[in-house]
This record gives sequence, structure tokens and C-alpha cells, in this order.
Amino acid sequence: MLVQDVRIFFENDPVALFIALVAIVAGIYALSELKHFRRIFDILPTVFWVYFVPMLLATFGFFPESSPTFTFIRDYFLPTSLFLLFISVSIPELFKLGRRTLLVMFAAMAAIVLGSFCGVLVVIPFFKSGALPAEHFESLWKGVAALSGSWSGGSANMAAVWESLTGPEKTPVEREIFAAMIAVDVCIAYPWMALLVALAAHQKRINGWLRADTTRIDEVNQRMQTLTAGQARHASTAKFLYMLALGLVTAYICLQLGAVLNAKIAAGIQDPVWKSIFGAYAITIVLVTVAGLGFSMTPVAKLEGYGASKLGYVLLYIVLARIGAQGNLNVIREFPAYLLMGVVWMLVHGLIILVVIKLLRAPLFFGVTASQANVGGPVSAPVVAAAHQPSLAVVGLLMAVVGNVFGTFTGLFIVAPVVHWLTRTFGG
Repeated sequence: MLVQDVRIFFENDPVALFIALVAIVAGIYALSELKHFRRIFDILPTVFWVYFVPMLLATFGFFPESSPTFTFIRDYFLPTSLFLLFISVSIPELFKLGRRTLLVMFAAMAAIVLGSFCGVLVVIPFFKSGALPAEHFESLWKGVAALSGSWSGGSANMAAVWESLTGPEKTPVEREIFAAMIAVDVCIAYPWMALLVALAAHQKRINGWLRADTTRIDEVNQRMQTLTAGQARHASTAKFLYMLALGLVTAYICLQLGAVLNAKIAAGIQDPVWKSIFGAYAITIVLVTVAGLGFSMTPVAKLEGYGASKLGYVLLYIVLARIGAQGNLNVIREFPAYLLMGVVWMLVHGLIILVVIKLLRAPLFFGVTASQANVGGPVSAPVVAAAHQPSLAVVGLLMAVVGNVFGTFTGLFIVAPVVHWLTRTFGG
């Protein structure tokens, strides 16, 4: 009875629901700062718990399936967070990573894309046999595209792709599919990260097998030592207001432009799949990304010194809590075949990276960091990088930024249409 009463309370009071989500995120961060819990958060990072705790509460039925709070966070917090994260991108520094480093990063991203195709082909027979419900099949491509966004750039990309391909009000099937994809993300991505960290103890032997040229690590190490020097400044009330106002105004303008452009583009598109891909919210996300990258090459980028990306992450974690609050862990128990899809997907990704770094004679460090930059994003890529080379955590961050920039586009414009084609071609 208590659960039902809480759910009804949140249904009738959207503000209370918003406060609850913010409180959950803040509480998780408070626990991560305590010495007694540090070991737990070292194994499973904060972003995991920001997803998992609301999802666990939603599984027990504490949160409503829909709410004006969810719509508001989707429409304004996600675009604003993306904008604030992208204005901190230093495009010249990305190019300074070097050709081989960027090649490994893009190979890792391509491996995620190819892995998604293999995973889908493995799971299609389960629909034919009835092990997975037929009604899921029509929306599978949307869920896979969203998961590819997460695994090629991070949680922000997953949210961006999913919200772009679905409307504000999700169907019950879409909610089930997305809940399953989040569960696959949690069950596959974090053990994968643990494996990558564990490889640090064996990197010398593996580099010998790879015949890796480790002088490249020394070169990058020297370049990265001065990358963040002198950037930090004391935040002020005025600068905080500038960042928040600029982000919200940009998000609002992009939302309005997205609706206008969608009306013009949709009139010339007959295929419903491409109509979803070029939906109003998808266009909004593209516009916000372009705007953020554009501002990153102007004096506005100096706001990063005052904490623009930190504010962006605050908003992003509230978005992730909102996504978790609409999840359901029961889905993976009911449909374990989706886990097999994730395992095959990640194995293909890992095998391709191994082949690429072997051919390039690149050190293991670049392979594992590129992998985590894709699968985990900016939150965890520096952790894996630091496990292998303590002074090169910033390389993980820069690689993850590359994934952030391209992850949404690969999910929307490559994985979504190709997976839809695969399901139509091989699902009959």
C-alpha cells in the first residue's frame, strides 16, 4: 500500500517528483565522498548508481510511468547539459592527440557499430522462436540505436538518441525495450570496465605480444602535462548565472528551430523510420551539438574555467536519474536473450580493437582507453586511463570527448537505419 501511495503522490505532484530525483542524485554524490563507501564507488562509479537507484525504485513501483517532470527534464535539462559540455571541448587539443591515437578511437567506435549489427543478428532468432515477444521487434531498432549511443559516447548520447527516436510519451513496448537496454548497459558495460582495469597489471606482457611502440605514450604524456594548467578559476554568482542562462536560452531556441525544421523536412519524407530519425527532438540535439562546438571556438569557451562542464554534468545526472526512474529491472529477468545480444556486441568490439592495435603496434593503453571512452564516456574513461598510465587520465577524457561529439550521430544516422533494415531483412 505504501508503494502505491507514493506513486500516486508523485503522479499528483510533479514538483515533488523533481525534488526526489535531485535528492537521489545529491544523496549518491554525498555517499561517494565518504571514506567508508569509497571502495564501492571505485568499483561501480557514481554514474552507475545514478541510473540504478531510481531504476530499482521504479521496479518496485514508486515512480509513475509518465509525468510533466519527465517531459520538462527531457526538453530542457538534456539539451542544456549537452551544450555546456560541448563548449568546453578543445578541438585543437583533440587533433594534438595524434593520428594513431585518433585512429584507435575511431576504430573502437566503428567496432561498437559493427558489434551492434552482430548482436541484433544473434537475437533475431529468439523473436522467431517466441522467446522474445513479437511486439518488441518493431521497436528493437530504437533501443539498439540508443544503446549504441551510450557505447560510442556515453550516457548523454544514449539519452539524446532515445529521446530523438521516440516521442515525449513512450508506448508500453518502448518503455520495456528501453528498460531492457539500460539493464544490458548496466550488466555488460561495468564488468567490461572491470576487465579493462584488470588488464593494467599485464600491460607490459601484452605490449610485448603486440610489439607495441611505447615511445608514443611518452610523447602524449609530455603533451598532456600542460593541457589543464592554469584553466581553473574561482566560480562566481555572475558566471554561474551566465552559464545557466546561456544554456537554457540555447536549448529553448534549438527546441523551437527543431520543431520548425522538422515540419519542413517531414513534409518531404515518406518513410516513417527516417521521419523518426529526423524528428523535432533529433534536430534539436543536432543543433545543440553544433551550437556547443561552435561556441567552443569563441571566448565563450573560457566559461569552462568557471565550471561550465561541471554544471553540465549536474544537469546530465538529473537526466540520467529521470531515465532510471522510467526503467524496470524485471525486464532483463523476463527477457535474458537481450543480455546475449550485449555479450556478443561487446566481444566483437573487443576483438576488433585487439586486431587494430596489433596492426598499428599501438600500446594496450590506447586500446583500453579508447574502448572505455566509447562504452563508458567521460565519467569513467579517465579512470581506466589512469589505471594503466596514472599521469594520462586526461587522454581518456579527450578520447571520450571525441565519442561525445560523434556518438549521437552514429546512433541516429548509422545504427538506427541499418538495424531497422536488418530486422526487416532477416526478421521475416
